[in-house]
Amino acid sequence: MSGMNDAISVTLSDAAPAEPTSRPTTPAGLSWLERALIAAALAAALTWLWLSWCIFPLRSWNDIRLAPTFALKLGLPLYPGADGAASTWMYGPLPVWLNWPATWMPGPGEALFLAGGMNMAFQVAAIFAVCLAWPTPRSGPISFGGRLLAAAVTIAIWPWANWQFLQADNYALACGLLSSLVLARGRGEAAAWGAAALATAGLMCKQTSLGVPLGQVAWLAATAGTLPSLQHVGRLALTGCGWLAVLLAATDLRGTWFTAILTPAGLPWANDILERFMDLAPHFAVHLAVPVAVWLWLMRRQAAGDLLLPTLVWAAAWLPGVASAFKIGGTLNNLQGFPLWLPPAAVVVTATFSRLPRGRAIRVALAIAAIGVLAGRIVTRPVGIWQPLIVAYDDARDISRQFPGQIWFPWNPLVTVFSEGRLYQVEDGLYVRSLVGRPVSHVASREHLPPRFNAIAVSNQGSTWGIAEKLLPAPLEAIDLGNWTLSRVPGGPAIVTEEIAP
Repeated sequence: MSGMNDAISVTLSDAAPAEPTSRPTTPAGLSWLERALIAAALAAALTWLWLSWCIFPLRSWNDIRLAPTFALKLGLPLYPGADGAASTWMYGPLPVWLNWPATWMPGPGEALFLAGGMNMAFQVAAIFAVCLAWPTPRSGPISFGGRLLAAAVTIAIWPWANWQFLQADNYALACGLLSSLVLARGRGEAAAWGAAALATAGLMCKQTSLGVPLGQVAWLAATAGTLPSLQHVGRLALTGCGWLAVLLAATDLRGTWFTAILTPAGLPWANDILERFMDLAPHFAVHLAVPVAVWLWLMRRQAAGDLLLPTLVWAAAWLPGVASAFKIGGTLNNLQGFPLWLPPAAVVVTATFSRLPRGRAIRVALAIAAIGVLAGRIVTRPVGIWQPLIVAYDDARDISRQFPGQIWFPWNPLVTVFSEGRLYQVEDGLYVRSLVGRPVSHVASREHLPPRFNAIAVSNQGSTWGIAEKLLPAPLEAIDLGNWTLSRVPGGPAIVTEEIAP
């Protein structure tokens, strides 16, 4: 057995040779213009990330997706099942666990701001790890500055919603990128097991994150042979069972099955498949054409082998990604293949360009293009703020404390977590339950609402499905509270608007 492991270690090493360990700590070989432009691109990337972080607390989707972490803190189940409060979280538990530091914050706005920072940090860390360490034995050496340029290009192209929305896909992408990096650079069993653990961790983030494990098996079969690929299947199975054991130990099996398996499986297809296709067609075209074009170009330069693993991961991610994109609620975030391919592709392409006679001019053009894309995103961002605005949550908490047990925030459940120490169900959870044919009855729904429920409050930055209002007797009185709109039954909370308006 020891001899077999040694042989496999040698095979893996030959399939993915590592770069020399000595690497320049400064952008050696770069002109002053290149260095200045790379620095400007990184500054633009940091600016874009900061502004996206500032926007994060304003997204009501982030509030309801952070709520499951607070449910655990309050002793509530992560997966409430058919009889529990309607929740919008139907994904894996790992993002919920990773967001635990947000529960240490003093208020809902601060909690969301920290969660936004963690959501961003995991992705940025994975992107920079890949860009700084991806091996390029065939495409040639690449300077430290060239790798930083690849990171800036990646951030410029990275889907904007991944920075501004808390999505299970974001954590799955981070795990997937690190998994591919470990397998591409590592040697022997330890690296292979680490890659398998990270690949299956992606499945613990989102159940459809199959691209990385399938792509890794295909890569080993192509570069190392049948036996190493089958052994990696075993590693994936064992690490997956390990993660599953942790899940079952931490959750209720019945509630988990209903919430994380039956509910997402029961989501119907989009009402108009053709319309959904037309909406996503430009993205499909980019996600398909760019990797294919890059692969063909690298083949001509005898450098395609450096990108074989990410390309196989990209190809394997298409089927689950497209299928999810055509479900109700599906959109661009389901297409994980392109982001998993992008960082290593940026490195390999930059390294290959550096070998060309006009490599310096091409690097200059790449830096200028990255700056232009990032500048465009900064200028056209949906909310024109330069610092996080969490004062709206302070207002909401004040409103809730004035009338405890009366006001439901259907899209901002964190408000009552901090004002009342209670987490109520969310409207999107009720909507999903109706979509999958398991609607929550009016009587059962009120069990997970404020005990003296007579008003709802909705942020002016968000929207509703129209379900929340139907749980109150009509007609409702609408009161404008600055950042919030309160809809109450006659005789409900008599709030003095001047005291809480911003």
